[in-house]
This record gives sequence, C-alpha cells and structure tokens, in this order.
Amino acid sequence: MPEGAVRGGSRHRSNGRSAIRHGAVAAGLTGSALALVGPAVIALPDTTDDAATTLELSAQGAALADTSSASGPAAAVSPVSGPGTSAASADLIKATERGRAAAAETARQAEARAAEQQRAQQAAAEQERTASVTNCGASGSYGGVADSVQEVGNAMECVFPGHDVLGVGSRGNASDHPSGYALDFMTTSGDAIADCVMDNASDLGVEYVIWNQRINTGSGWEKMEDRGGATANHEDHVHISFERGGSPDVTALRSCG
Repeated sequence: MPEGAVRGGSRHRSNGRSAIRHGAVAAGLTGSALALVGPAVIALPDTTDDAATTLELSAQGAALADTSSASGPAAAVSPVSGPGTSAASADLIKATERGRAAAAETARQAEARAAEQQRAQQAAAEQERTASVTNCGASGSYGGVADSVQEVGNAMECVFPGHDVLGVGSRGNASDHPSGYALDFMTTSGDAIADCVMDNASDLGVEYVIWNQRINTGSGWEKMEDRGGATANHEDHVHISFERGGSPDVTALRSCG
C-alpha cells in the first residue's frame, strides 16, 4: 500500500477517534443529569478492516447531576394522604369518642353510687330518729287515757323527757280530761312542747293546745281571759286535747327532737 495511503488512513482513523471522543463527551454533558452506575463500554467500529477500535468509558459510582435539581421543588416531601390515612383518622376519632363515653358512664355510675349511699344514710338516720321517738321505754297509761292518746304521750316523753304527764282526772269545768282525751305536760318552759304539738297537730290527732294563757285551735295563738292563777291560766303546764277516734303518726315528732 502506498505510504500516503497508510498515512492518510492513519490520519483518518485518528480524526475519527478524536471526533468520537468529543462527541461522547458532548453527549454526556448536554443532559440535565447523567448517572454512570458501574462500568460502561461503548464499542465503535473502525472504518478499516484491520481491527476494531474500542472506546471504554468507566465510572465507578460517579454521577453527574444538575445542581439546581437538588434544592428544587422535587426535594420537598409531600404529606401522606390517601384512603388509608382517612380510615386511620376515622378510627382515631371513634376511639376518642368511645373513651369519652366510657369516662362519662364511669362518672354517672359514681354519682349514682354516691346518691344511693346518701339515701341509705338518710334512711338510717330516719330510722334512728324514729326509734328515739317510739322506743325510749316510756309506757305510762296516764290514768287510763285512750290508746291513741297514750301513744302520743309516750312518744312525746321520748322527745321531751323529764316532765310529769297527767291524763285522766276530774275538772271543775268542761274538760277532755275525764274522758281520757287530754294530757297535761307539767312545765314552766313549755314553748317548745306547745309549738311542736301544733306544728304536727294533724299527724298527732290534736284538737287544740292551751299554754301560758293562750289557746291555739289551728288558726294561731289567741289570748285567754285571766282565770286567777298559774294553773288555771295554764302557766305551769301545756294542755293538749285530742280528737276522738284518732290514728296518730308519732314519727312526725322526729322534727321536734
């Protein structure tokens, strides 16, 4: 082969290789990002028949990237959303509502127990007061008064102990004593007894009360005429007259204790 041809061919191959190299480098830099992960081999055929010229480009874990993309909107993390998150939120709301309902029910039950305990305490206190009225041991018959009158007299002795109580007896004027429907509580401090009896007159079957020269038939206290002495004017005892055939509820006297 002529020398010029060989040299021309060599120059042709050299120019070809140079053009390929420049083209490869230019192609790698034109994109916004190029990542070379592991060795890459590009085989380029030669224009001659003698041999193949191989251009090997190798990069071990290198990456070319557009620096503007690292800080751009693509780096932002979007909030998690979707059907799964909606279901989780609904479950959380339901769990919260169940917790509130359970707390409210617990509070309601506590209030109910406290109210029941208070009612039990009140009932026990009422029973104790009733026992103090009916079971103090008073059992006088007061000269043979009516059973209903004796029941009231015994209960009143429990509430107002320490007084002499008179029942059946003769009187010089009209009186309920001879028939067994009157009691006299002997005292010079009878305001509490007189007020207690009148406050519970309907429950005790009381018709009227005389005390300290005053009479009360249910319409308030009225002044009486002077009869000439402490006993005649009821200044040393409280006189109580009862209805016939009464059925007293002596537990009403608990309010007087």
